[in-house]
Amino acid sequence: MACARCGGLIVKESVYDREGSSQVILMDRCLQCGHIEDPVSAHNRAKINQSPTEKNKVRRDPEHPFPPIQLAKG
Repeated sequence: MACARCGGLIVKESVYDREGSSQVILMDRCLQCGHIEDPVSAHNRAKINQSPTEKNKVRRDPEHPFPPIQLAKG
């Protein structure tokens, strides 16, 4: 298996959960660049790559309380 970032060799690793539990998580790690791919990050990355209509949310920039002219005057 090849790394998506550098093309290096991917190995499977089992690590303990960070929360101090005894749960073991399986992840892929690149031996060349160290890129780690685990199920949670893969799921989050897939959510980011969805279009806003698929997420049922549309991002809007919050409006600043002052118009740009007032900000420039000081």
